[in-house]
Amino acid sequence: MDITSLEIFKAVAIEQSITKAAEKLNYVQSNVSARIQRLEQELGVPLFYRYHKKISLTPAGRELLPYANKLLYDFEEAIEAVKLSSTPRGTLHIGSIESTASTRLPSIFAAYHKTFSQVELSMYMAPTVDQVDAILNYKVDGALVDGPILHPDIIEYPVLEESLVLITSYSQEEFHVESILHEPLLSSFAHCIYLGRWQRWLESKGFAPMKVMEYGTLEGVLKCVENGLGVTVLPKSMVESRMQGRFTCHPLPEPHRIVPTVFIRRRDSYMTSALSHFMEFIGITHM
Repeated sequence: MDITSLEIFKAVAIEQSITKAAEKLNYVQSNVSARIQRLEQELGVPLFYRYHKKISLTPAGRELLPYANKLLYDFEEAIEAVKLSSTPRGTLHIGSIESTASTRLPSIFAAYHKTFSQVELSMYMAPTVDQVDAILNYKVDGALVDGPILHPDIIEYPVLEESLVLITSYSQEEFHVESILHEPLLSSFAHCIYLGRWQRWLESKGFAPMKVMEYGTLEGVLKCVENGLGVTVLPKSMVESRMQGRFTCHPLPEPHRIVPTVFIRRRDSYMTSALSHFMEFIGITHM
């Protein structure tokens, strides 16, 4: 087993296709197939199910994948450590929740890229629970998430605070809680902590929780609200530029209104120059 075999295994696992993995890695397809077969022979177990020109991970393959991710991550860190200089370089994989990715990060990414053009930046956008999983499995170098996280393997740094608002089609004068309880509570993804804040406030006031409806995208959710189908809860920063009289923002009551945004990374991960400078760009000075 070597690093190249693990890189090929990871690519095939992600693409679920020998052909697509070969194209991504710029390898000959037969070479990729041979490497996978050799790896399976070394381990003594099949790593992929093969059917109808498609493949998927076996239980053994699923068990190997996080270890492969960690070994490849450590290998990249070792290379970065050897190359480390005053000028950041290499790859930097940053994760972020949608609210921060859409409102805060574009200008930060632009400024960082302009200053450190030798760093290959990439962004993974997903809810907090998926970002934590990505950090723990060495898939991203750091991530901006809703805090606190409080995990023994993760270090978190406070970055900013978001103010949550309930978004409805009712004006401030027309709005009262009882008028929306029968409507769907809209979300663009599962396990939304913003909706959880609203539901906990309802519970504290003796109201039954509202039924949640997932609607794919943020723009889709806001379109539904605009047309009178349901309400949603989001950071005010996400909707300020989209309002234009389309809907109304009602601040959530205390203590449910404020959600901290924190930057997280694995406790045992190596602090590269690229990551260190990125953290400075988002206002973190004590690392």
